[in-house]
Amino acid sequence: MIPLETLKKQHEEICDLIHVLSLLVEDERARKSRSFESLFSELLEMVSEHLILEDDTLYKDLLIHQDPEVQRTARNFLSGSHELKRVFSEYLQYACHSGSKPEECEAFVKETKDVFRILQERIRMEESKFYPIAGKT
Repeated sequence: MIPLETLKKQHEEICDLIHVLSLLVEDERARKSRSFESLFSELLEMVSEHLILEDDTLYKDLLIHQDPEVQRTARNFLSGSHELKRVFSEYLQYACHSGSKPEECEAFVKETKDVFRILQERIRMEESKFYPIAGKT
């Protein structure tokens, strides 16, 4: 059984954490704190777990579905999932620490906002386009 409710709950938790981190990343002291690092690590773990759950459940069934349109949609979202993993791995290079230069921290804040926007857009697309198809199969 495809755990759509579990995946939607994960989306909600990821979005809540993005909201909190979006507020904290703007404040220099907050973004250099251990609390921020801890919450940020939690977000990375949540996104990773979500992608793994999708890989292990949704894609496995939909990539072999008899309807070619369902297969195509699954391939497109799977490709986007791989791209999201790549963006995340590159993004981690921009982390802002206590010894970082101001321009490094500015780049981190910008990159963080971009990554959050990408995540939120991915969630919107999954909820509006992918999950309805997955729920019908």
